Amino acid sequence: MERTNRIGIGTFSAEKTIAQIRKNHALEHAVVHVLEKKFSHCALAGYSINKGFWVIGKLAIQDVQEAVDAAYARLAHGEKDLAIHQGCGTNLAATGLAVSLGSLLTMAGTRSEKERLSRLSSLILVTTACLQLSKPLGVMLQRNVTTDPDMTGLSIRGIDAGEIRGVPYFFVNTAYDE
Repeated sequence: MERTNRIGIGTFSAEKTIAQIRKNHALEHAVVHVLEKKFSHCALAGYSINKGFWVIGKLAIQDVQEAVDAAYARLAHGEKDLAIHQGCGTNLAATGLAVSLGSLLTMAGTRSEKERLSRLSSLILVTTACLQLSKPLGVMLQRNVTTDPDMTGLSIRGIDAGEIRGVPYFFVNTAYDE
């Protein structure tokens, strides 16, 4: 049974919202991959929500539209690796989590500055190991938790363009079959 909460008019389903965000996140990554290949000089960023995603960068709307079309088609034809991006915030979060936990465990039980200093070499070793372990962890989290490359049910409704402080942004509106 789907769990819903009444919010204003209509219902909110956490499972449905998360599923939509994961698909949009995958498409956002694929679009950024396509754009990076064509515009290697351009700094890009993206952010996904359940209604679509933003692409931020100095681009023309036609370039974004072409990238969205190409990325959608490639994901729909099974290029699942396009959903994974090394610049994803998931990787940063995985690194922060792993290094923080490693640091906490290494320093656990220390009561004085002398004890903490005596563990400095261990701390460096553990945090370096955690940093290395976080790389595949971030990819695994993207692959299994934060993205879904299956474009079934997703449609593109359009792209809105704007500018914030001289930086162009594009919001790709998506919808889902009920």
